[in-house]
Amino acid sequence: MENKGVTAVDRAFSIIECFGPGDSSLSLQTLAARTGLNKATIIRLIASLEKAGCMVRRAHGEYALGSALLRFGSVYQSSFHLADSLMPILRDLVRQCGETAAFFVRDGDMRICLHRVETASVLRLHLREGEARPLLPGGTGMVLLAFSGEPGAESAQIRDDHFVINIGGREAEISSVAAPVLQPHGVLVGTVSITGPTAKFTDGKADAFVRHVLPAAAELTRLCGGDPSPFHESLSRL
Repeated sequence: MENKGVTAVDRAFSIIECFGPGDSSLSLQTLAARTGLNKATIIRLIASLEKAGCMVRRAHGEYALGSALLRFGSVYQSSFHLADSLMPILRDLVRQCGETAAFFVRDGDMRICLHRVETASVLRLHLREGEARPLLPGGTGMVLLAFSGEPGAESAQIRDDHFVINIGGREAEISSVAAPVLQPHGVLVGTVSITGPTAKFTDGKADAFVRHVLPAAAELTRLCGGDPSPFHESLSRL
């Protein structure tokens, strides 16, 4: 049986979800427009949200999110371990693509492989978890640079696409597809990638890998509290 939830709770959360980046406070009229609820209902719901510390009323009559939400976020962050969600996603990528999946983070001018799942392919990549490599000329490094604010047309294109295909950039026989994992406001966490023989990435074959990597990056971004919608938009343009 489908769980339809509690209407009042759903409506209360719809008020909280009205707030986005840059919305320090919102008027009652704006909340009504964004939720589709009438003002009397919103006022009643806000009274409960204020009691729970999830919303406050500013002196000028507008409403802002309350400090309790920050506390809940801190509790979530302390209990959330990315690796717990990351490893099953990497294993799924290997199963779907038949190539090696990995997760990298940036450390200055280096990229560090935090997690990887190898394929049974004859091509074995000589890179261990915890090992550091220069950012460039690899695809994962290109993504890490782009989403760290690197200037230039190439980085701008990667930020627009939310992925990069790197054909033989580091070694001629090895190619990759990489996409970022983001926190709220587009803050970079790391990059997820698929790497394999260049022959499997040429002649338009890389798009098949992109169609798996983008949803994986979107899901990891969602789990980190980021916005997954740009990944889905990029996927729809393929």
